[in-house]
Amino acid sequence: MRTSSSHEEGCQRRWSVLTKSLSGDLANRVTALHGCEIEWRRGPKGWEMHELGGTDFTLKADLVLLAMGFLHVVPEGPIEQLALQRTAHGNVAVRDWMASEEGIFAAGDTVRGASLVVHAIHEGRQAAAAVDRWLKT
Repeated sequence: MRTSSSHEEGCQRRWSVLTKSLSGDLANRVTALHGCEIEWRRGPKGWEMHELGGTDFTLKADLVLLAMGFLHVVPEGPIEQLALQRTAHGNVAVRDWMASEEGIFAAGDTVRGASLVVHAIHEGRQAAAAVDRWLKT
């Protein structure tokens, strides 16, 4: 585990947490992440996640990045709620890394389909540059 300058500036690492929901304002902007702590226990089907009672928390947020890795897009949740356009293969359609909804960006497996992490890293960097350009306009 590497400690970067971000950690030295006061970043807090949290392990074994579950995001339960996101909330936002009337302008459809994320304002908070709601989660809890979990523990993993071996069960009859293998490792199972269990929420720890009394550990719920809320973090202020203005940006949420989903890093799920090597999963095909499931047209539910945010993709369905935002009615994002998809390609013939079911991936999220983007132009300069922005999806069909203004201010929503996607890259990696969400755009390409399940692929190598090196592709996701490269596309993530390109998407970050696109976000930067968009924020500056």
